[in-house]
Amino acid sequence: MPMSRTSTLILLGVLILLVPFSGLPISFRSLLTLVFGAVVLGIGLSLRAREAEHTKTGVE
Repeated sequence: MPMSRTSTLILLGVLILLVPFSGLPISFRSLLTLVFGAVVLGIGLSLRAREAEHTKTGVE
Protein backbone atom coordinates (compact mmCIF):
# COMPACT_ATOMS: atom_id res chain seq x y z
CA MET A 1 0.00 0.00 0.00
CA PRO A 2 1.54 3.38 -0.99
CA MET A 3 2.17 6.03 1.62
CA SER A 4 -0.07 9.09 1.75
CA ARG A 5 1.41 12.46 0.91
CA THR A 6 1.21 13.61 4.52
CA SER A 7 3.03 10.49 5.73
CA THR A 8 5.69 11.07 3.10
CA LEU A 9 6.10 14.67 4.28
CA ILE A 10 6.56 13.50 7.87
CA LEU A 11 9.14 10.90 6.81
CA LEU A 12 11.04 13.45 4.71
CA GLY A 13 10.98 15.89 7.61
CA VAL A 14 12.59 13.30 9.86
CA LEU A 15 15.19 12.48 7.20
CA ILE A 16 16.01 16.17 6.73
CA LEU A 17 16.52 16.48 10.48
CA LEU A 18 18.85 13.45 10.52
CA VAL A 19 20.98 14.33 7.47
CA PRO A 20 23.39 16.65 9.37
CA PHE A 21 24.13 13.87 11.87
CA SER A 22 24.53 11.09 9.29
CA GLY A 23 28.33 11.20 9.10
CA LEU A 24 28.21 11.42 5.31
CA PRO A 25 30.59 13.69 3.37
CA ILE A 26 29.35 17.29 3.25
CA SER A 27 28.79 17.25 -0.51
CA PHE A 28 26.52 14.21 -0.21
CA ARG A 29 24.67 15.75 2.75
CA SER A 30 24.09 18.90 0.70
CA LEU A 31 22.77 16.85 -2.20
CA LEU A 32 20.42 14.87 0.05
CA THR A 33 19.12 18.06 1.65
CA LEU A 34 18.50 19.58 -1.77
CA VAL A 35 16.70 16.48 -3.06
CA PHE A 36 14.59 16.03 0.08
CA GLY A 37 13.71 19.74 0.04
CA ALA A 38 12.65 19.60 -3.60
CA VAL A 39 10.43 16.59 -2.91
CA VAL A 40 8.87 18.34 0.10
CA LEU A 41 8.22 21.39 -2.09
CA GLY A 42 6.61 19.26 -4.81
CA ILE A 43 4.37 17.42 -2.38
CA GLY A 44 3.40 20.67 -0.66
CA LEU A 45 2.45 22.27 -3.95
CA SER A 46 0.41 19.24 -5.00
CA LEU A 47 -1.43 19.24 -1.66
CA ARG A 48 -2.14 22.95 -2.02
CA ALA A 49 -3.45 22.49 -5.57
CA ARG A 50 -5.64 19.60 -4.44
CA GLU A 51 -7.03 21.68 -1.58
CA ALA A 52 -7.75 24.61 -3.91
CA GLU A 53 -9.49 22.24 -6.33
CA HIS A 54 -11.67 20.81 -3.59
CA THR A 55 -12.50 24.29 -2.29
CA LYS A 56 -13.46 25.44 -5.78
CA THR A 57 -15.72 22.44 -6.45
CA GLY A 58 -17.15 22.38 -2.93
CA VAL A 59 -15.94 18.83 -2.26
CA GLU A 60 -14.43 18.14 1.14
